[in-house]
Amino acid sequence: MSEEKSNSPAAKPAPAAAKPPKKLQPRTAANSVAKADSGEPPVAVTPPLKKPAAKKPSRLEETKARNKKALSEALVKAQAVKIPPPPMVPQVPVEFAKAAKPAKPKKIKLVRHSFSMPETEYAQIAVLKKRIADFGGKAKRSELVRAGIAVLSALDNVQLTAAMARVESIKIGRPKK
Repeated sequence: MSEEKSNSPAAKPAPAAAKPPKKLQPRTAANSVAKADSGEPPVAVTPPLKKPAAKKPSRLEETKARNKKALSEALVKAQAVKIPPPPMVPQVPVEFAKAAKPAKPKKIKLVRHSFSMPETEYAQIAVLKKRIADFGGKAKRSELVRAGIAVLSALDNVQLTAAMARVESIKIGRPKK
């Protein structure tokens, strides 16, 4: 487009030092009176065009403008915040994830029950507790009974029946006083 302007016949070369354009001033009655005295024909005086008075913005418009400004400031602040990306965690297949993290066992309901045993076997509980303490461990009576049940359950059928044959039977119920 600049080539078209330079090639057009109406285009004139720019002067070396261009003068700033004159400021236009509206004609006033005093100027027209002075021209009338000078012998020029009077020119009809037109009042200068008034710009429409700027309306005072309503409260709603003021509030909208304030909110818009606050939102734009908040957006600028939010965009300025640098959030580091979360560290990359290697994806583990589901099969390995379950194996790596042992699931919590469900809480087992405890059962309270009383039983009777001969004094000699009851004295063996104290002896076993002392042996465990000598090796630096601690054991309660209920833990010893549970360990005994665990050992018995690990035996095969032949060994279990042989162990049960060595235990003598006692009368069921509470002893008489």
